[in-house]
Amino acid sequence: MPSLNNCALFSNKSRSKHKNTLICSAAIGLSLAFTSTAFADNENVSAANTSNKSHWSGYISATATSNIFEQSAPSSYQSISGNGRIAYRDDWGSLRVSVGGEVETHHDQSYYYDTFLEYRTPSKELANDWTLLGSAGVFLPTSHTSQENKLQAAPRVAGYLFYRPSKDWNFYLSPRFKYNAYKYETGRQGEHFVEHQIDILADATWQFIDNWYVDVSGSYGMAKSFNTNRYDNLFTASEEIGWEFSPSWIIAVGHNNSGGFYDPERGQSHSFELYDKQSSVFYLSMTKYL
Repeated sequence: MPSLNNCALFSNKSRSKHKNTLICSAAIGLSLAFTSTAFADNENVSAANTSNKSHWSGYISATATSNIFEQSAPSSYQSISGNGRIAYRDDWGSLRVSVGGEVETHHDQSYYYDTFLEYRTPSKELANDWTLLGSAGVFLPTSHTSQENKLQAAPRVAGYLFYRPSKDWNFYLSPRFKYNAYKYETGRQGEHFVEHQIDILADATWQFIDNWYVDVSGSYGMAKSFNTNRYDNLFTASEEIGWEFSPSWIIAVGHNNSGGFYDPERGQSHSFELYDKQSSVFYLSMTKYL
């Protein structure tokens, strides 16, 4: 989920500073372990707002999330969550640690997300306005679900291709591959755990006036379970508007949804829609960059 500091996305910052900060972009946010939502991993916004004056950087963020069901309804979902990241970078690249947790207020449940340890390569400028970097990391089983399912670790490799044609527009494309190393291949109820997962994420950010931005992102994922040959497809979409109301402070509101594409074997009910009453959630976030 996007969050900001006071660097280059906004128009009073220089173009060269934005390119330098691309290597320290990382907003792992709530996409790590939400059970029913998939928030955007917004590299554009966090890259533009990570300080390039220090080897250290990071952020802390708090978010309130809800769907449209009344609190008395069985499908009601409301939560308060917090997440953060600490990163160190040098000429050889950057190291970062991302953590978080959530309290479901409707069901009175709380849990941690899986901790993510990551290394990122230095950025490489391919051409004017184009920048590339690589990523290798591992999710550690700090969440209750991962521990219960005996996840040992989940290594992930990824690439990030950034494109910035103007000071107001930012784009990136990110393919990722993750392998889930479970102790067992099936759960207690006989369910097959996901063995490996391939995702492609695209994001576009537009600064339409000073200190205000709109971000739209989408991802397409393919997941294969142990002892199966079928890939399950998943699409996620997120839309957000954010405001830097004070240097290094961002408040944002947004919506995200996830679902499957049309499957001839399952029928039209499994097609994806940008808004779906059953799966759409809305959020309000506040982020402080360090």
